[in-house]
Amino acid sequence: MSLPLPAALREACEAFARGLPAGEIAMHAAAMSESYRAGRTSHDAVKTRADVAAYLIARLPATYAAVGAALRATSELVPSLAPTSLIDLCAGPGTASLAALACWPQLSALTLVDASPLLLEAARRLLDASELEGADAARLVHSSLETALDRLPKAELVLMSYALVELDEREIAALAPRILALADGVAMFVEPGTPEGFRRLLTVRAALLAEGAALVAPCPHALPCPMSATQWCHFVERLPRTRTHRLAKDAELAFEDEAYAYLAFARRPAEIVPEARIVSRMRVTKVAASCQLCMRDGTLADHAAPRRDRAAYARLRRLDWGDALIGE
Repeated sequence: MSLPLPAALREACEAFARGLPAGEIAMHAAAMSESYRAGRTSHDAVKTRADVAAYLIARLPATYAAVGAALRATSELVPSLAPTSLIDLCAGPGTASLAALACWPQLSALTLVDASPLLLEAARRLLDASELEGADAARLVHSSLETALDRLPKAELVLMSYALVELDEREIAALAPRILALADGVAMFVEPGTPEGFRRLLTVRAALLAEGAALVAPCPHALPCPMSATQWCHFVERLPRTRTHRLAKDAELAFEDEAYAYLAFARRPAEIVPEARIVSRMRVTKVAASCQLCMRDGTLADHAAPRRDRAAYARLRRLDWGDALIGE
């Protein structure tokens, strides 16, 4: 299970909902989810203070956990990555920036870009409340993505999370190289772990490989994706729900599983290239532990460790969906 939001951030998110009945927050959260499922954008879904409060309570914890997981997985393969500058495109309330600051507290030059003044205002309040040193000097840019791309300086880390699904699909292949051009180190795209999110990431993948960019994660290869038409590469991050979170989502379980997909690209190859990555849930029976792997040779393979092989079984049991297999 992922780490929950830091207490200061959780309290700041809940502060947005003060004075609003729990039922109203739940109603706005449900309407927002329906809007996103219908393919509408954040501009359509988040229009009022109550919408912002519903987003921060119901969605921010999950996107924070997903971006954090993708950043950790990438840093495992690029251990020298220690960015001090960050550009967060289509930043919303700054979720990806906050997750990056949790990974790299030394980040000191942050630029957050979004077309929604409501969400940028929320980002400023959350950054101020985070008590993270680099958050104080963050620059917030109210702009469309297209306009901002030609005006921004480069940064060592460029993030774009949960935003490709809001773009005109015909624009993605042309935008991806422009986004990579801003990155002196790593450019990362994180999307919902849905067939649609995966399909858009495949467009980014093809466009950037054609530019000669180095694919860092999660793929252990730059060959054609081996997923079939009925499969999509995604991972799941489990996070705890607070009481406020459960009320906002009208949920009973004390945890939430956030499905996400991601790609990380760089100008130079990763320092570590894994032998494979686990692309399914770990299946554990009385006989064996097993999973599906995406291999370095561009194929999918079923992998199992029989229980009688105690060492191999124990090694596999320590791994989980999304983990890289790194040779010793």
